[in-house]
Amino acid sequence: MRITCIKFSKIKLFILLLLGVLCVSFGSYGMKEYAASVDATTKKLPIYCTDNDKREISLTINCAWGADDIDEILDILDEYNVKATFFVLGIWAEANPEKLSEIYYRGHEIGNHSYSHKLPSKSTVSQLNDEIEKCNQVIEDIIGIKPILYRAPSGDNTETVLELAEAKGMYNIKWSVDSIDWREDMTSENILNRVFGRIESGGIMLFHNDTRHICEVLPIIIETLQKQEYKFVKVSELIYMEDYHIDNTGKQKKNNK
Repeated sequence: MRITCIKFSKIKLFILLLLGVLCVSFGSYGMKEYAASVDATTKKLPIYCTDNDKREISLTINCAWGADDIDEILDILDEYNVKATFFVLGIWAEANPEKLSEIYYRGHEIGNHSYSHKLPSKSTVSQLNDEIEKCNQVIEDIIGIKPILYRAPSGDNTETVLELAEAKGMYNIKWSVDSIDWREDMTSENILNRVFGRIESGGIMLFHNDTRHICEVLPIIIETLQKQEYKFVKVSELIYMEDYHIDNTGKQKKNNK
């Protein structure tokens, strides 16, 4: 009976030691899997805004549809001495080369908004590369400069498209103030409330041409913000070109701050 108990104890001890080894092994494997999952969820972000404290802001206008209101928009910007950044589709630029040239001639900045507005999340790497390259080429053929700013269609920023644009020496730009001016249910009052309720120094505002209220709200927005001592600058003048990082909210910050 005593011998049996000793044998049983040894077996029990062996089992416990084996379980311990297995726990350590699986625990280590689990930690590696967790670390891998953390790395996998670490996302590259575009620039939503900057840590600018000089009350500088940027007005950006996406051009993807018609062009009938471009002249009026440019006249409004001239009236208030505001320079904006226009993100254009390649197909829009092809259809409206004179309008693109006029935008650039009047001192505004041109950014790449893809060639045909294909969503990055539904595109292959090759398609994404073509969308950026073709848009850059169309713009360069018309105004002689290659854009350094990229804005993903519909703000659909995937890791792949952000890396592609960055590899081409381009800065990925989103926005911190979305006017949602393209929506049919948006009134002028809705747009004004959204902008005035969200704007702050370093902010980037998003508008679209060929929408119902843009020519109505732009003078009000510009005049009101200028009275509040905001200064409108191009996106390339607002962002940092080097020695920066982007925090988890999309705010671009100087590394020494």
